[in-house]
Amino acid sequence: MIEDLYLPMKIGEKYRKRFLKNTIKIGEYMNFEGFIVSIKSEKIREKLWKKLSPVIGDFSVWGITPFPDNDFPIFPIIIPHWLKKRGRIARIEGKIYDFSQFSNLSGRFMIVDKFERIPEEKYLMIEKTGLDGRKIYRIFDTSFTEMSRDIFLSYFMASPKYVNRIGGCTVTFLKSLSKYYWDDFKAVNNLVSEIHPMLKNKSFNLRLIYDEEINININFDFKIKYQRMSDKNALKFYSTRRGREWEKSAITESIIKKEKLIGYSEIPYLPRKEEMNFYTEELKEYDRDIAFYVFRKHLKNEEIDEKFVERFKERFIRKINSEFPLFSEAMRMGILMDISDVNGFGEHLARLINSWQRLELENPEEKVLGIYLMVFERLDDLLHDKLKRKISSLGERKRIERMINRVLWELNALKPTGWSYEYFEKKMRERGIEERTDKIFQELLNDGYVIMKKKDSYLAVVNL
Repeated sequence: MIEDLYLPMKIGEKYRKRFLKNTIKIGEYMNFEGFIVSIKSEKIREKLWKKLSPVIGDFSVWGITPFPDNDFPIFPIIIPHWLKKRGRIARIEGKIYDFSQFSNLSGRFMIVDKFERIPEEKYLMIEKTGLDGRKIYRIFDTSFTEMSRDIFLSYFMASPKYVNRIGGCTVTFLKSLSKYYWDDFKAVNNLVSEIHPMLKNKSFNLRLIYDEEINININFDFKIKYQRMSDKNALKFYSTRRGREWEKSAITESIIKKEKLIGYSEIPYLPRKEEMNFYTEELKEYDRDIAFYVFRKHLKNEEIDEKFVERFKERFIRKINSEFPLFSEAMRMGILMDISDVNGFGEHLARLINSWQRLELENPEEKVLGIYLMVFERLDDLLHDKLKRKISSLGERKRIERMINRVLWELNALKPTGWSYEYFEKKMRERGIEERTDKIFQELLNDGYVIMKKKDSYLAVVNL
């Protein structure tokens, strides 16, 4: 049990003090560091144009802030057309003026004559976050029930491979046909909508009262260089997956369509009613601190031990084989989505384990094991009888055929340029077919289901 920990002051004071280190005096030459934000008010430019454009030529109106949030100061800046604006965070220098010198507006602003881009990681690393992993765990522990805590913590802490956002493991809330599980996810939508935009990598708007109201647009596009799988490719990939009965049987409707989730890693979650009770005031109060913590961990780009993940995956599959034998058999035959290499399960395990390692808590792999055992327990609760009827309806020959088809499809997906007999043998062994592997392979070659591309390299060309 984690002891009760006092929470720190919220992050931000160093940024604010560094930004406002001097009194802003008219005529003084000053410098600022911070986020460049767009000011969407043509009135300011129009009112300044007549007297200012003859002096500096064409210009644009922007703002600079130490951090793009509602309670941080924003200072208007004028950037002449000849000065190229680069990047979202910058160090600027220039002279301070008052709007009243050029218009009927009042309030101070800067005409910029030097603009230097600052990398996001360099700027945001200046101030150490006030939260550590144990304190973040405490916040989530008081915000959610045990299972929904682990689901949401994994969501916020994980590192992405695709999708430009700080978290990485998408949560898919599943509706079931059972009355024992919850199917109204308004609470989830409300929670996500109230979380800090930095955690969602989304823009938002606010108003700056500066003699008159100025519309400010805040954009959290940090340009983290990950690729997003296109909808077209995602749909194509989805349609080629065997065993989609997993989704068809377990889900009647989900918040986000499955086709959109293929480029992500998702945690399927069948919540009970009590797990949809959230107490998130503290989470929302410290969401900026959590964003900073995750962002800093993300920038460290800590490597994941692939050998450890592979060992853990093998251990997990053994656990499923022993505790959910019906599921194992259904996956081997392609009735359910297989947790094999081709479906990215190893990658998902790696991201989940990494998300808990970032918190620097003990036994992160045990947390991940608990999450997935819960998933299987609940899916087994829903699908057990249906799977039993489906499998018992198949004769021995049909079962073997389905397993072979599944192996051939997986080998082609993993090794599209050709695979070896040893790899075929390994995959057949994973599905419990060992004794007749050599005979089966020779029959596949003789009947034209498998062809040799070159020496010791094969491809499947037809389904059984």
